[in-house]
Amino acid sequence: MLMQRKRLVAGLAAAAFGVAVGPIMASDTNGDSPLGDSPIRLLIPFGPGGGSDMTARVLTATAPEFCGPRIDVVSMSGAAGLEAVNHVMNAESDGHTLLVTDYGPIVTSGYVDDVEWSHDDWDPVMLFTEWLPTVYTRADHEIDSIEDWVEQLEAEPNSVTFAHAAPLGIVHLPLILFEMETGLENRHIPTSGGGETRSMVMGGHVDLGMTLPASIASEVEEGTLKALGTFADERADVLPDVPTFKEAGYDVSLPAWLMIFAKEDVPQETKEFLQDCFMEALATPTAESMSERTNAGIDPRGMEASADLYHNTVEMVGSILREIGEID
Repeated sequence: MLMQRKRLVAGLAAAAFGVAVGPIMASDTNGDSPLGDSPIRLLIPFGPGGGSDMTARVLTATAPEFCGPRIDVVSMSGAAGLEAVNHVMNAESDGHTLLVTDYGPIVTSGYVDDVEWSHDDWDPVMLFTEWLPTVYTRADHEIDSIEDWVEQLEAEPNSVTFAHAAPLGIVHLPLILFEMETGLENRHIPTSGGGETRSMVMGGHVDLGMTLPASIASEVEEGTLKALGTFADERADVLPDVPTFKEAGYDVSLPAWLMIFAKEDVPQETKEFLQDCFMEALATPTAESMSERTNAGIDPRGMEASADLYHNTVEMVGSILREIGEID
């Protein structure tokens, strides 16, 4: 079984990756938009202060000029993110209500929660970026490296408190896989989101947390937080001095992604228009500057590439959940 788990972990890299803001008025040059004048609403199934929020703001600041209507971003984190997902699923199929999410609320929840939709009911419109889940702690914590963490758990199992949001999501599954790989045990502390996790770590209420590089890059640079390691094949551009777990000798790599989704029954021409205008907006100097300033690492991909990645992730997450006994 251990060898099966190691083979599963080793294969993951090949398969994968909220608060409302004020409206931004559309340019008068887009009267030919097929979306009309009604705003586009991007629903985020997470609380404020995380990477999804920062990344979506780049789009709202630039896309109205190309898409036509204004764009509103709305955080809706209730029911572990399913409130936002179900809200989009129940909205009109006109392309005005879209979902911005990582794989947790849409892929994992499609397996483990009692939902009235399937994975095939969603179509990616565009991928924003790939993310690299990263373990971190406060700057003055005695755990200073992956090796320190492992040594403490080997000496005293379950002695390290580890805060994370999104059970079985992008900041939880890597930890589960690391524990499977090593046989180590942490004391898991669930949180409502990345903001609460960071507050608990910085306040000394927990030892470690997991987040995405963009969310802590500034604090790491300022010296208030330190990152221990990243669950990816390569180091994060915004945290170039932080090793990967593979570099430390642990064969665990589980990148994530952030995508915009529409319901499958939204007209294809509408989805293609949204793809094109979003991609055009993110290619502007303004978007590139905002991405760099916020460490968002935006590297957009279109519908076809996004769909391939999405369906690979559906298969990969299903394999993990079966391996750990969450689903049959």
